[in-house]
Amino acid sequence: MTADVLQQFDGELLIKILNTLKDPIWINDKNGNVLWVNQAAAETFSIGELIGNNVFEMEKQGVFSPSISRLVIEQKRFISTAQITQDHGRLLVSGDYIPDENGDIQYIVTHARQLSQAINQSSELEKVESILQLYKQQIRELILQKNQQDEDFYVGNSKAAQSISVWSQKIADIDTTILLTGETGVGKTAFAYRIHQLSSRNHKPFIHLDCGAIPESLIESELFGYKKGAFTGANVNGKLGLIAAADQGTLFLDEIGEFPLHLQSKLLQFLQNKTYRMIGDNQVQQADVRIIAATNVNLMERVKEGTFRKDLFYRLNILPMKIPPLRERKEDIIPLLNFYLSKFNQKYSRRQTLTKNLMDTLYNYSWEGNIRELENLMERLVITSTGPKIVLEDLPSDFPLQQSQQMLLQNIEDMSLPIYLEQIEKSILIKTYNETNSTWKTAKKLGVSQSYIIRRLKKFNLRISEKKLVEE
Repeated sequence: MTADVLQQFDGELLIKILNTLKDPIWINDKNGNVLWVNQAAAETFSIGELIGNNVFEMEKQGVFSPSISRLVIEQKRFISTAQITQDHGRLLVSGDYIPDENGDIQYIVTHARQLSQAINQSSELEKVESILQLYKQQIRELILQKNQQDEDFYVGNSKAAQSISVWSQKIADIDTTILLTGETGVGKTAFAYRIHQLSSRNHKPFIHLDCGAIPESLIESELFGYKKGAFTGANVNGKLGLIAAADQGTLFLDEIGEFPLHLQSKLLQFLQNKTYRMIGDNQVQQADVRIIAATNVNLMERVKEGTFRKDLFYRLNILPMKIPPLRERKEDIIPLLNFYLSKFNQKYSRRQTLTKNLMDTLYNYSWEGNIRELENLMERLVITSTGPKIVLEDLPSDFPLQQSQQMLLQNIEDMSLPIYLEQIEKSILIKTYNETNSTWKTAKKLGVSQSYIIRRLKKFNLRISEKKLVEE
């Protein structure tokens, strides 16, 4: 083809040519945002406007699995594999990237074909099916390997971390409801996703609904969906609920303790029978969905208060799992610090290390915000520290432990030595008790008697409130 002919292929003509193809074509940017699709893609993935969506989010929503663009971004090479769509269709999808002037990914182009067409053309149905199974197994293994690198609560050698890992493998393919409990920030969402990936449902959607983040008036429509014209202001085409979107997959109901009381019977019915009704519809729908619920509150207390149904609690509590707070698995703090240091060094192209003094300080910190607090602090330190080593002075001024140490050092000139030593003893006593939640354990850890601890609490005007030491 001569240069003169090539010049005739302007943007408008090229779009017309691509739209004549019966196979879906996608063009995404390096972050997975959809820039353009041809007409075949728009018809294959009937979810409304595709342009402007993000393939990572669509993969999480179960529109397709896996995302070929994600695989291209992660592996930076040509990818060709099988893909399963939300309506259970099978595609043979290939993707590659267009580099920028530095050789980095600028755009990603993917091409799909119905797997049945590829089978008919090759006349090798048995071979292609076996290849499909191999692809699915390889993709599952890759996902599990990636999750093991990303899921922080598996980092470390504590009995708690090992127990969580073993338990997740045992219950993954026991296809019943799971209830995860634990404080905010311990990793309940990551644990739920881990179970999903280990289960036979791993190639189907994993849908996350935070019951505490959605207004009570919207939860029913979000979860169960509604029919066309169900209520004033409803979408003219109706709306598919998250239960339907999670069909054959997993629905993670986070903060289940905040689920509205008047809808709990409807949720209970679904858990028992796998049936439900959309808003404005008399027809009973069915969905094969595994429910994993999570809460950081005591549901039995909610039952006693009358804000949570007892029968729903027992239906959710078939396989309960408590994820311990970080202060109860202190052996994992140093591995977690190293894990996140490596993660954020890689993300921000840094080579920082932690000094021993800082490591010791963070090891002895109570971490009330658990793994989430540790992760956020490490990212902040990697970003804000300037030297090759992150030192104690790099801790933010609002960091509780650093703040208390600074106050003691600043006030030393205004104190006598006995008073200064008492302040240090008081600080150690508070920190140790808040880690152990027991005067006996505090005494054992500090090498003194329990009666000594009780006397010091009285001397320093400290009292126990909600398992924490506070000043009277």
